[in-house]
Amino acid sequence: DKSHLLSNAQIDEELSSNLKMWRMKVDSAAGAGAAAAADGTCNGAICRKYTARNFQAALDSINAMGAIAERENHHPDFHLTGYRNVEVVLFTHSLGGISMNDIELAKMLDADVIVDYSPKWLKSHPEAKRED
Repeated sequence: DKSHLLSNAQIDEELSSNLKMWRMKVDSAAGAGAAAAADGTCNGAICRKYTARNFQAALDSINAMGAIAERENHHPDFHLTGYRNVEVVLFTHSLGGISMNDIELAKMLDADVIVDYSPKWLKSHPEAKRED
């Protein structure tokens, strides 16, 4: 049911207040016009990109996120490039956009997965530092 899709305003509010490492990602297949449908909902996704310390740290973070995604039965797309650059992409496949399930899973991934970041990357992304 498309009524479960979040509006761009709702997504922006969540990203700016609760998910500082996540960004909007527009559906590249549909081009820039896919950012907002006529009803104000987003046809894109939310994504988080980071650089891990090394290949093993990247795999470890993807595996930890994958375990949470499996538990929640909500599965993101994971992209590992350049042996340690990770992108996590969340959207509700069945709805073709962003729902509250995506927001909640992003919060769980941020709270429950400790990523071993590249020190250089972390220096330029202080929002990723944990206060554990």
